[in-house]
Amino acid sequence: MDIDLRSFKSPKDALKALKKRKQELEKEFEEIRKKVEKGALTKEEYEERRKKLEREYVEVMDRIVQMSYISSQM
Repeated sequence: MDIDLRSFKSPKDALKALKKRKQELEKEFEEIRKKVEKGALTKEEYEERRKKLEREYVEVMDRIVQMSYISSQM
């Protein structure tokens, strides 16, 4: 994950950045799906890229839950 949570002034700022990254990842998922349908990516390349995106997506979602909880406690 490219986001350093310590660089934010508040959990709410970190939460905004995480939600933005979540949307970016969702767009990337859609882009690779379209590329494989067009034949621009092989099935193997698609699977490899999808797995990387899924790992980061799970990590981002986990951080979103954490930051949502922290933000609600403030």
